[in-house]
Amino acid sequence: MIVDKKLFFPSLGILSVIILAIATNLHFLQTSIGAIYDGCISIFGWLFIFADICCLIFSLWLMFGRYKDIRLGGQDCKPTFSTLAWSGMMFTTSCGGWLVVYGFLEPVYCVSQNAIVAGESVAQAYELGQMYAHFHWGPNAWAIYIPISIAIGYALYNRHDHAATVSAGIRSITAKKWGILLGLIVDIIAICCAVMAPVVSIGTGMPLLTALVQSIFGLPDSSKTTIQLVILAIWIALFGTSVYLGLNKGIKRLSNINVTVAFIFMGVFGLIVGLVQVFSAELNTTGLFFQNFIRLSSYTDPYGSGSFVKGWTFGYWACYFVYMPLMGVFNAKISKGRTFRQIAFGQLVLCTLGCWVAMGTFGNFAVKAQMSGAVDVSGILANGDEGGAIVALLNTLPVPKVFMFILLAIAFIFLATTMDSSAFAAAEMTVVQNGADSLAPRWLRIVWAIVAAAIAFIVVQVGGAKAVRSVCYIAGLPMAIVSFIVMYSVYNMLRKDYRRKSEIPFVPDYDLGEGKKQSINI
Repeated sequence: MIVDKKLFFPSLGILSVIILAIATNLHFLQTSIGAIYDGCISIFGWLFIFADICCLIFSLWLMFGRYKDIRLGGQDCKPTFSTLAWSGMMFTTSCGGWLVVYGFLEPVYCVSQNAIVAGESVAQAYELGQMYAHFHWGPNAWAIYIPISIAIGYALYNRHDHAATVSAGIRSITAKKWGILLGLIVDIIAICCAVMAPVVSIGTGMPLLTALVQSIFGLPDSSKTTIQLVILAIWIALFGTSVYLGLNKGIKRLSNINVTVAFIFMGVFGLIVGLVQVFSAELNTTGLFFQNFIRLSSYTDPYGSGSFVKGWTFGYWACYFVYMPLMGVFNAKISKGRTFRQIAFGQLVLCTLGCWVAMGTFGNFAVKAQMSGAVDVSGILANGDEGGAIVALLNTLPVPKVFMFILLAIAFIFLATTMDSSAFAAAEMTVVQNGADSLAPRWLRIVWAIVAAAIAFIVVQVGGAKAVRSVCYIAGLPMAIVSFIVMYSVYNMLRKDYRRKSEIPFVPDYDLGEGKKQSINI
């Protein structure tokens, strides 16, 4: 394969500058970038909401519309991965360490901040807190990844494009000269997003990993730096090995292990809370979710302070749009042989159910502990100690260190799976594809893994997670705008390729955007 130099070197240069800025001038970066992010979210927060609604509607159209049975790779193409392995890779790649932390804490966060539950009884407040947690990890979140996954996959496998990039997914409407520059800019931003997005998960997950290690081995606070260095070393070795082994031998196996252990662990928590309590709470939460779905999806708090939607919904959607290029490329590469309906169903339903199981087990366990007075989760969170809150919850269990060790392994593998998928996607975006089934060379995957590890290492050492999070969230704004272009491009490709009522593909020529045309047989 040939490395695409016009994408590889600019992206590597931008990321190097960011690494240098974090390492040498963190305070200025946090102040300036934080101010820019606050301005962007105040002015354009509504755009994230609107883009998300459009992605959800478009995803439902792909799932149930006239093109639902189109298969990536052609109608005779068979899926590369089993449904379990395929959906598991999508699930673990996107969730990272976030799901472990906020699976426990988000319902309590929502109530303790008193943002959406003012005037309600305590019981009603926690019902609404669970409803919002399910919303932020539900179909609206996963819908953001579906149009881009299908756009890239259809261009790569059905239109035989030469790149697994965001620009390939929008080439049907940007094939003119002006579109080449736009595509280049979009791809550079997308590559930077793919490498940096998982670092946000690390910023969230590292305090939990550190707190778990301290509690398991009884280590003092003075050892935090050493603990984090050891965690980083093991973690880099784990995801580096997975990246080197590739999609089938590395990422798939790591994902399968993670899904199996995580869901068994969630099931144990369901038994601890009580299955009757879990099923009752989840039925109630599902009812509230659908009852308030339109309100939840469109809530911008225009006449209030907006603090809740800025801190939660806008922030979540901004993060998900940053993940959009990573998930688009990764999902496209693993979804060959899948129909549009299967791709949409896998993310809207299967991945949502995975998140809701975490909220229903971890979340209900935390709510039960808070309401019973067993653990003052809200008070611990008020001091900014998320890892300490989860450790306190686990200490209420029999043999707590066993549970801590298992949770440590799950969080660890979640982060590793996200990072190796990030390096994989970045590598795929910076090569010219020899064929739809070809993969980027191992050395390129390792290069991007090293860059991601360097960012993670520096962020952990200098405490720059907030700065990186702000940079990523700002990058979510152009990606939200790109999502509209992606949706129109998918529609445009399908309209041109299936213009006859019999839906037999008919494409006389396809412009690759470099003055070349080729006939397409789908």
